[in-house]
Amino acid sequence: MRFGIYISAFLFIIISSCESSNAADFKELTNQWERRAFEITIGKEGPGEKKLNCLVKEDYKGALIAVDQQSKEFDVLIDDVKKLSTDGIPKGESLKTASLEYYQSLKELHLFDRKEIEQQEMLRTLKNNKLNAGLNNLITLARQKKMLYTAVYEKETLLHTATENFDAVNGF
Repeated sequence: MRFGIYISAFLFIIISSCESSNAADFKELTNQWERRAFEITIGKEGPGEKKLNCLVKEDYKGALIAVDQQSKEFDVLIDDVKKLSTDGIPKGESLKTASLEYYQSLKELHLFDRKEIEQQEMLRTLKNNKLNAGLNNLITLARQKKMLYTAVYEKETLLHTATENFDAVNGF
């Protein structure tokens, strides 16, 4: 009888350690995603920094190329998140969904820079009334960008909550 209890306990420990190993691997991947998003947006030598350097030099074409590079890198990140299996990982699917929504909103925010850059480039050639209209368009874009920031903050809050739930369920 005792032998059966020991075997059952041993099997339970083995099974639960495999599940926590999957959860630990999943957790490490979420950390890697966050580091990649950081590198895309503000990392040294990343496309975000290249975009800002181009804008300082008023190199609008270079800034637009950096925006395109950011878009491609976000697409790769989002595809990696989509591909990941959450089978057998408690709260894994909710964390994956929150991560996916967060990175998509972050991509939208950073790609919105394209509109602002194009508007700034156009402003350089305008005079008088057309210049005023162009500046008004830039203000409108700033308001739209504020809404994108709000969306990112909301998704970040959801991601944080999902991460806390994942950590609690999986013992991290």
